[in-house]
Order: sequence, then structure tokens, then C-alpha cells
Amino acid sequence: MGDGYFNGSTKLCTDNFTEEEVLLLMDILEKKIFFAIKATINKRTNPDGAIKWGIKISKSSMTTLINLVQLYVIPEMFYKLGLKK
Repeated sequence: MGDGYFNGSTKLCTDNFTEEEVLLLMDILEKKIFFAIKATINKRTNPDGAIKWGIKISKSSMTTLINLVQLYVIPEMFYKLGLKK
């Protein structure tokens, strides 16, 4: 619950994963029949030059994501899904 934030849609901070691992995670989110969550990969370069990869959940998939995870998220973290406590 801690590695992500909401800015119009949910962003997952997968900074310690490789690009290939992030693409695999995105593929699983989209192709699992009961997930069907669309996402994009985001590249960020740290000041030290290190490249970090993140996952941005598509706005069109936010309802699906919320329905899948809301029961497992503590109310104090609802804001990361764009929800209020």
C-alpha cells in the first residue's frame, strides 16, 4: 500500500524493478481475465542518472482496480485510489 500515489489515476512505484519486470507486471494486470487493467510504463531518471520505471494505471481501469483491491486497503490509504475514508 505504501509504494504508490494518486494523481488523477493510481501510480505504482516499481522503482527497484527492471523495465522487463515492469512490462511483465503490466502484462499480467492486463491479460488476466479477471484483471483486465490497462496501464502504461513511466520512465524517470534520477539526478544521479539511475533510470527508474513505474506503472500508471489507466483512468479507464480505475474502477476495476478499486473493485479488486478496496477490501484489502486500509482506510488511511484510500487516497492512493482517489477515494475518501
